[in-house]
Amino acid sequence: MSQQINLANPQLLKKRYALGLREMLMALGVVLVGALGWAGLLHYQAGTLETQAEQQEALQASAQQELDELNAAASRGVNLALTNQVKQVQSQVVQREALLAAISGTLEQTSAGFSPRLRALAMSATEGVWLNGFNLSMNHIELKGSALNAGLLTTYIEQLGKQAPFAGVKFSGMTAAMAKTGKADNSSPPGETAALVLPDYLDFSLSAGSADGSADQESVDAR
Repeated sequence: MSQQINLANPQLLKKRYALGLREMLMALGVVLVGALGWAGLLHYQAGTLETQAEQQEALQASAQQELDELNAAASRGVNLALTNQVKQVQSQVVQREALLAAISGTLEQTSAGFSPRLRALAMSATEGVWLNGFNLSMNHIELKGSALNAGLLTTYIEQLGKQAPFAGVKFSGMTAAMAKTGKADNSSPPGETAALVLPDYLDFSLSAGSADGSADQESVDAR
């Protein structure tokens, strides 16, 4: 009697896996999720680039508007009144610089008795008032100048009285008269600018003390 023994073990055989419907659906879902994520990223980047482009367009429009305004301002005609005002201010500046230069030169050469008075004159400068000349001696003071109005002249005298060298000085002599500035010439041919007309102002002269017996004196004429 013979007996057959089957030595084949099914567990030792190589298993074969078949791709079923469930696995295919899972793989398709992963692909769809990846595609949607990539599309969302592209959409976000496109939105960011569009926003930056709009900002650049706004900046360009603003710069173009500023350029147009500058071109419009440059094409405007010259303001005649403003030009005349600038010339007037420049004339006053030249007069004051000449006076200050004369005072500075005198300060270096004058004696100690006159230096405080000259410094006081420089420290009493008042807007709208300018000196055209002065004469200083031990017993006599004479100031000549111009002011835009009488109120400014009063302010200048008060400022001068606050300075120690002129404290207590009373100006016994004072004259003031309107300067002749001339009238505008309206007969100029068309297209030509009328002559510069300065505003009305006062010419004044202040004096204190007596001019007799003054051996030492300092005088400056800034005209």
